[in-house]
Parts: sequence; C-alpha cells; structure tokens
Amino acid sequence: MIFATLYSLLSVIRHDHFQSQGIDFSIYDQALWLYSRFERAFSTVTFLDNLADRFRPITIPLSALYWFTGNERVLLIFQSIILSAAVFPIWLLGRRYLPRILAIMAAFLYVDFIGIQAATVSEFHEMALLPFFLAWLFYFLEREKWRAYFTVLLICLAVREHVGLTLGVLGLYVFFVKKNLKAALLTAVIAFSWSVLAISIIMPKLGQEYYGTFVKTGDSLYEGIFGYLTNPFLTIKTFFVPFVKTQTIFWSFFSFGLVPFAYLALLPVILFQFASRFFDLQHPIRWTLYYHYSLETGVFLAVATIYGLKLILAKLPRKRYIIGVLAILLLGAQTTSNIILHSPLKTLLKAQFYREEPWSWDTRFILSMVPPDATVASQNNLLPHLSHRREIYLLPIPRNAQYIVLDLHPGQNDWNFYTDNLDLAKSQFKELIRNGSYKPIASAGDAYILMRRD
Repeated sequence: MIFATLYSLLSVIRHDHFQSQGIDFSIYDQALWLYSRFERAFSTVTFLDNLADRFRPITIPLSALYWFTGNERVLLIFQSIILSAAVFPIWLLGRRYLPRILAIMAAFLYVDFIGIQAATVSEFHEMALLPFFLAWLFYFLEREKWRAYFTVLLICLAVREHVGLTLGVLGLYVFFVKKNLKAALLTAVIAFSWSVLAISIIMPKLGQEYYGTFVKTGDSLYEGIFGYLTNPFLTIKTFFVPFVKTQTIFWSFFSFGLVPFAYLALLPVILFQFASRFFDLQHPIRWTLYYHYSLETGVFLAVATIYGLKLILAKLPRKRYIIGVLAILLLGAQTTSNIILHSPLKTLLKAQFYREEPWSWDTRFILSMVPPDATVASQNNLLPHLSHRREIYLLPIPRNAQYIVLDLHPGQNDWNFYTDNLDLAKSQFKELIRNGSYKPIASAGDAYILMRRD
C-alpha cells in the first residue's frame, strides 16, 4: 500500500502539473474511453485502430474503469496499484524457500526497482499490467497448478503482441526446471504462435502497415531476426554497444545484489528480454533503465533472486546472522542504485515538485472552455487533458479541428510540442490567426483558445 500510494502521488501530481504527454497517454486514454462507450477505438493521434497500433486486447476489459469515473487519473492510480500488487505473488513464492526477511526483501527489491519506479513517471502503458500477472505465472508454475498457469499465460499474452516472444523462451525454463516436456512445448507453442499471429496477420488486417519495433529502420521483423541470426559478431556488438546497454544490464542485476547470476536457469529469459530492446535500433530510449521498458525484467530478476538465494543458503550454514548479512547486502545494493541513478521516487522529496506554477491556472481555465463534444487540437502536454472525445489532434497539424488550445509560456521543454518547439508553436499561432482560418476567443496569461472560422 505504501508504494501504491507513493506511485499514485508521483504520477497524478505530474499529470496535474501538465507533465503527462499526448504521446503516449492520449493514445491509451482516448482508446479506453471509446471502448467504455462500446465504440471502435480508433486513435486520431496515431490514425490507427488501437489493436493495430499495438495488439493489446487487455485494454478492452480495462476500459470498464471509465464506467465508474470520467477522470483520466484513474488510469494512473490503477497502474500504481497493480504494479505494486505484484509483491504479493513474489512474496508467496519467496516464502516457499526463504526465511521471512529474505522473502520480504525479494518483494521489496521488485517494487523499489528503478525500472518499476520509472514506469510510473511515463504516463500510462498497458505493459504496467504485465508484472502482476507474470509474477502469478511463476507462482503457479512453481506450484505446478497447470490450469491456473495456462490461464494466466493467456492473460499475459493479451497485454501486448510481443510478450509471446519472451514467454516463448520461458518454455525452455519450464522444461529444464520442471522436466515437463508437455508443459514446456505448450508454453512455447502458445506464446510464439500468439505473437506471430498478432504481428503477421491480425495487426496488418486492422491497418498496421509496418511493424518495426525490434529492428533497424527499413527491416521487417523477420528480416531483422534473420540478420541477427546470420551475423553473430553484429549480434554480440549490438547487444552491448552503445555503452548505455551495458550500463542497463549492470544496474539491473546490481539492483538485486547480483544474486540473479546465481540462478542460471532463468538467465536465457532475462537476456532475451534485454535483446528484444537492445536490437531495436529505431528506439534508443528502450536501451535505458527508464520509461516502461524494464517492467518484465523487474519480475524476472526478483524471481531469479528468490531461487538464487535458495541456492546460496543451501551452501551456507543456516545461521541467523548469515540471513541478516544477506538482507543487508541486498538492501545496500538497492539503496546504492537509487542514490547513484536518477530514482523517480526521490522527486517526492523535492518541494518544487508540489509547487503550482502561475501559468498552470491560466492553462486550466483555457482548457475548461473547450466544449465536451468538440473536436480539438493541442500540444503534446495538454492533449492528455482533452482525450475524452472522438477527435483529438496533436499539433502542429490541427486537421481542421473546431478548437485549438495552446500554452505559450516561456521556458518549456521542446517535448511539450512533440516535433516542434516553443518558437515554432508561436509562429504557427500567429499564422493561424493571420490567414483567417482560426480566431482567438479567449486567453489567460500565455494560454489561448482558438476557434475555427466556418
């Protein structure tokens, strides 16, 4: 509950201070709002069906949240809760083999992992649902409750189209650890088939023309995979270079006290998850420990820590002081990671984080003037506050929207304007008025609302 509260505070305050971004929050928010009204979730930000942009059927039942409230912050709070809730299956798994303090520590290492923290300051993503179900997957696997295991496997696959590629590799783990060929084959076949079907057939049928998530520019997914398989030197180099990739690997393992290295059985799955990010040459942000790209890694490393500690304890005297030393070493590693790296939770300790800037009141006033059912275009950091409508557009292309909302206060980050910057936004604002296509109807400080001239 403590971490769920902290993560909720972190994400909601960021959103209230206009630090959420239309890319990607508005994409999800608009889709879930449309699903909640039993309408087709076609994004007017990506101009793709929600399931063509990314095949994430789990977002359909998730949209029921909007039956109870129209406030988009519910997504951020739900994300914080379900991310934190994964500690329960991790704790249950740990208690099967570890003393209470080490089981608690394994759960703590997961929930305090910077890869988990970072997801809460990256708006909302459906991948935030995966750790909870993935942790239960390992728990049911350990208990050999196969019906529950395969049910949860299907739920994990419903999170996103590429999850099956990673969980397909998990089939090897099932075979070597459980010696159950049938369960291993079923895991691999179901998981790989899901991803291949989603990427090759379903998404293109829904309108996706190019799937380039894991490859370099211009390659199809399969061309990229073939290229890496036939060029081992390129594969190894791409896995470790640039150096940020090596740093991500080091800090991921170090955050768990390097204990996961003691459990070799799960290393292929962990390394595959890294590879799926590092071989993507089009999106360098996936190489870091931040954003939402280390969510699965957090669970894999927590599980490997549990089994790694089990192996370590088997070779050491079962003395209380040894258990205490291990707990202190793990806590020290996690604390060191949080101190040296940019820990998002540290933001909550800064008074500036809670401060309302004067311009934010002007912006809220202007946003309140947009009619509920009107079509609207706005900049990247304002669009998440306008997403509950059928047509929203990301500037600099207004696409003949009825209204345009702009906040032009000085000192803004360029990302607030996506492909533009503040100066270009000011120029566009002046040109829209000069050419007569829009007229200003209200302003407050540096915030403006324009209405289309019909």
